[in-house]
Amino acid sequence: MQPPRHLPLIVLLLVASGAAGFGVYQWLAPGSTPPASTGAMAPNEKPMSPDEALGEKFDGLTDGASHALTDWHGKAMLVNFWATWCAPCRAEIPLLVKLQAQYAAQGFQVVGIATDETSEKDVKTYLKSMVVNYPMLMGNEDVGRLVAGFGGNLIGLPYTLVLDRDGRVLKTHAGELSPDEAQDLIRLALSAPGTPAPAVTQPAPSVVSVKSGTAAK
Repeated sequence: MQPPRHLPLIVLLLVASGAAGFGVYQWLAPGSTPPASTGAMAPNEKPMSPDEALGEKFDGLTDGASHALTDWHGKAMLVNFWATWCAPCRAEIPLLVKLQAQYAAQGFQVVGIATDETSEKDVKTYLKSMVVNYPMLMGNEDVGRLVAGFGGNLIGLPYTLVLDRDGRVLKTHAGELSPDEAQDLIRLALSAPGTPAPAVTQPAPSVVSVKSGTAAK
């Protein structure tokens, strides 16, 4: 029997989809409408160095201050790149909230970086319906270079970096994390050698509700 005339084209499309990987899945997921740019690094751009990536400043979406990943030096970090238009990203946030509460006392810190190509106001509007217990930062046009500086490739969302207590990348993960995958990454980060953050006597951190603008003690 003769193979279908369009079989080579179908195979080519499947191979191309495999190459794009999680990015293709993400962009076709229900509720996902990607903008023209997702934060990926342009071909003519140069990756940041790891030190530059750690020191890159972003605006905080919940406190209005500027932050760099060096602000959490001494903690094992899970840095999550997401966007409001990304359905798997939205589904992942409650898991990250749960993990932050579970492992914070062991020196673990989730940091979210929004990569929306619209405006900070739009992201804040989305977050008004949510309560988060970890810092949410607003990304900029350099997020692709930052990820590349850690050896990653921001070709789709969500995208996760796992750093040890000294800011060295341990693992990158493309796509939505399952609970088991997230637990494995956190255990890896917490067990890696590194300099623990100095003990500081201070009140317990507040959980910030962007919707109400109040902090629950």
